Amino acid sequence: MLGLQNIRITPKMLKLVCEVDEFKGAWAAMENHTTSLQLLGEVSSFGRNFKEIAHSWQDQPLDVDLLCRLHAVFTGSKQVSIFKEESRSIEIKKGEDIIGTLNVASPEEVRALMPRLMDWVAKEFEKQELHPLFIIAVFTAIFLQFCPFEKGNQKIARLLIILLMFKAGYSYAPYAMLDPILQERADEYFKALQHTQKTLAQGKIDWDVWIEFFFQILKAQKDKLQERVEKGSNEIVNMPALSTKVLKLFDKHDRLSMKEIERLTRGKRSTLKLRLGELVEGGYLVRHGKARATWYSRV
Repeated sequence: MLGLQNIRITPKMLKLVCEVDEFKGAWAAMENHTTSLQLLGEVSSFGRNFKEIAHSWQDQPLDVDLLCRLHAVFTGSKQVSIFKEESRSIEIKKGEDIIGTLNVASPEEVRALMPRLMDWVAKEFEKQELHPLFIIAVFTAIFLQFCPFEKGNQKIARLLIILLMFKAGYSYAPYAMLDPILQERADEYFKALQHTQKTLAQGKIDWDVWIEFFFQILKAQKDKLQERVEKGSNEIVNMPALSTKVLKLFDKHDRLSMKEIERLTRGKRSTLKLRLGELVEGGYLVRHGKARATWYSRV
């Protein structure tokens, strides 16, 4: 089903994986200084929320039951999702325009093969013989070939990439979503999937095109995040000490009043008002309420 014997690890693939892994290490070191993450704004908020889900999922067995529960969570269903009962082609879009369509597995094939795919991922992660990014790349392509649910297959595929990366130690993954990158590269995305599907149908799958594209996407993901972090680091350097002190308070507190901030920082009220105003204007904090009922939260 997977044709792993046909994977050729090219110099280009190795270079891309090394760049991603290098950032993985740099991010792990930076996570100890959470003020930098605050400067990622809404991405930081999403990342923290996503990590909470990931942590609860991390120790659970990778199987069909977990997949169906995750699909229900991310599509807003109140019931555990079930596999599709009819087959529809997958549409690759760029904005509202359809770039192309691809055939997908039948409901019968999904029910027979999806448990095997989930079992393969779980075993490969456990064995640690194959680099995790290769495992995730192969899993994603096959998952999109199956499209096991009636709707939301591409969305859950992108979320599964992030969850699997997080499981493999790429703790930065939840802070940079793949959606805008895949939108920008929709043509390449379609061609890579089309090539993989065509060679799979011919009985000898060629993984090169898809895996190189997939690793380019992961590099673009880390590049965007790295750019934002570097910009944020420069802002931290030039930020008044009292401002960074205030931001650090929100590592442990979801919301704080002016009185609480004053007590915890021991700063002058007049100076704090100025710094809080700057942080709100800069998009780092949100002001709620009015007058004495005013309180602040992180973006």
